[in-house]
Amino acid sequence: MKAAAEVLGNGGLGSAYKAMLTNGLSVVVKRMKEMNMLGRDSFDAEMRRFGRIRHKNILTPLAYHFMKEEKLMVSEFMPKGSLLYLLHGDRGFCHTELTWATRLKIIKGIASGLSFLHSEYANYNLPHGNLKSSNVLLNETYEPLLGDYALDPLINPSHSAQVMFAYKSPEYIVNRQVSPKSDVYCLGIIILEVVTGKFPSQYLSNGKGGTDVVQWTHQASSEGKEKELIDPEIANNSSSDSVQQMVQLLRIGATCAESNTAQRINMSEAIRRIEEIQV
Repeated sequence: MKAAAEVLGNGGLGSAYKAMLTNGLSVVVKRMKEMNMLGRDSFDAEMRRFGRIRHKNILTPLAYHFMKEEKLMVSEFMPKGSLLYLLHGDRGFCHTELTWATRLKIIKGIASGLSFLHSEYANYNLPHGNLKSSNVLLNETYEPLLGDYALDPLINPSHSAQVMFAYKSPEYIVNRQVSPKSDVYCLGIIILEVVTGKFPSQYLSNGKGGTDVVQWTHQASSEGKEKELIDPEIANNSSSDSVQQMVQLLRIGATCAESNTAQRINMSEAIRRIEEIQV
């Protein structure tokens, strides 16, 4: 490391720091504290598997370090930051670039990354497990990269249930069960977040604050007022065709976030419907 690390934040899975390597590359170092499910050999095998991933929408770790009490994971720093920050924290130039075309590109990239993970980790209950806008990073061209994926088998179960977003799904809250469709629920929340521009209350552990984007969308749909939910920053000055596409994506998000898993579409169907939308 070239200089003292800069603290980026503290999340449920650990702390994140920005540092610069001697070759000039900026990286993020994550300190993961509750990752004690595997011994060193098994952990090494999982990390090497992560390291072999080559997909434009997946953030591949550059390095890792194993210690008994905590694990370090190193990945490339993304200067645009997270989707969460761009949607809700940044009201500057980068936020104004979140046009409808850019938002659809981001959702399609997320869907592409999920398609890969659900193939690569098809035997996992949660091929991603922690999909939310803070774990979607954006490169210089607003191509999304998914982070914090496929970690459920590595993390202490009691901690997973507290901090991983898939465990906020209705099926876990009611029946204490998760499945690949729990990732679909998480995708639905992100879609509704991106289309409405609202911060989902589902991200908050106490549910206080933010907007219940699922309930809000269901109510608007039943009243035929879906267009009113669309973020004015993309709805205003858009053609009627574009607004109809936004409504189409909103409906896909609502179907993904359906509380009844029997009525919730699976990941491949969600991705197929997303890909049908063309700007």
